[in-house]
This record gives sequence, C-alpha cells and structure tokens, in this order.
Amino acid sequence: MRIYITRHSKTLWNEEKRLQGRLDSPLTKDGIENARALKKYLDEISLKFDYVYSSPIPRAYETACLLFDQSQVITDERLMEMNFGDFEGQKISDLLAKKDQLYDQLWNHPELFDRIPHGESYDEVIERVKSFLRDLQKLKFDSQIMIVTHGMYFVVLMAVIMNLAKKDFVKINQQIVEGCSLTCVDEDDGHYQVVYYNDYHFLPHVMHASFSKS
Repeated sequence: MRIYITRHSKTLWNEEKRLQGRLDSPLTKDGIENARALKKYLDEISLKFDYVYSSPIPRAYETACLLFDQSQVITDERLMEMNFGDFEGQKISDLLAKKDQLYDQLWNHPELFDRIPHGESYDEVIERVKSFLRDLQKLKFDSQIMIVTHGMYFVVLMAVIMNLAKKDFVKINQQIVEGCSLTCVDEDDGHYQVVYYNDYHFLPHVMHASFSKS
C-alpha cells in the first residue's frame, strides 16, 4: 500500500501565527493557490487514489475538496488536529513570551507533556493514529491512499510510522510540515518505509513555519 499525506493549506490563523487545534479559520488566497498547485502537480504525475481521507475540520476538508471531487472525500474524526484546549486561538508569540512550561513541553519535551487544560494528551492522539492505521491495513494491499490532515497530527502520525519514542518527536516537530506538501510512505504488512517527506517544490507560497520558536 502506498500512503500520501498532506497538511491542510494555509489559513488566516497560520498567517497570524495563532494555534488552531480544533478551532478553525478560513483558507487564505495563498492557501487556495497552493491547493490548486498541488492538484495540478497530482494531475501532472498522474497520481490516482483509491481512497481519500480527510479530517472533518473545515480547513482540512475544504483543502481536500479543492484537490478532489467532494464525492471522493471520506471524513474521519481520527484525523482531527490535536486538541490544544485553552491555548487555541492564542498567538504563538504570546505563548512564547509567557514562557509557559506546558507550551515548551508540547514542542521541546513531549515525553514530559501531559495536556493543556481542556486539551488532549499525546497518548490520546497516538491511539487515534494507531486506530486509523490499523483500519488502513485492512484495505487491499495495492491501494493508493491520500490523507489530508493537520500539522501536529502529522508529527504524531509520522512518529508512529517511524516508531519514534515521544522524546524523539523533536526530530520532526521543530519545523511544521508545509501545507499542501506531499509525504509518501509505503506500507507492507504493518511495516512502513518513508519514500519522501515534505516535498513542496511545486508550491508557489512556502511558509517554513515553526510554532516552537519566535
């Protein structure tokens, strides 16, 4: 099975450098142009998918519908972004200025992180990821899959695929994956191999965003 993964396209809160989580903000003009660029690239390389899965959060679902016919898109709540609880909607610069220990642990010491008040733990996200991957493994072995999801969910998904311990999430979380980039993974009987990671050469607008640094 070959799995392609992309993150939702650029949103207003991405531009404003706010933490989104389960809250939402609209796609920007740049975001829509990036989604169209990814769609064009998929057409150019003749990539076809047996299944397209998306988070139901609007910024991800709308990205998926810009890429594919709406009838193709299957929403799955297990692909939703990590719930950042009371931090959602806050500017990253404000969280960094407060030197909040929970925010620092979220990105820099995930093995110590519990949860933001009213939010979600890493273990809960990991279980959602594992449950979703177990269901993918039930599909035909030669299926081609597209997943449209979110930045932190992408970190946890790739960490599970790469069999990383929580303390090693820092190897992949210090720069947020580009919206509408492509990551490709091969799966065979529950074993995974990363083919390529965060390819964005076809995008007209690139952010190089980090949520753990000012």
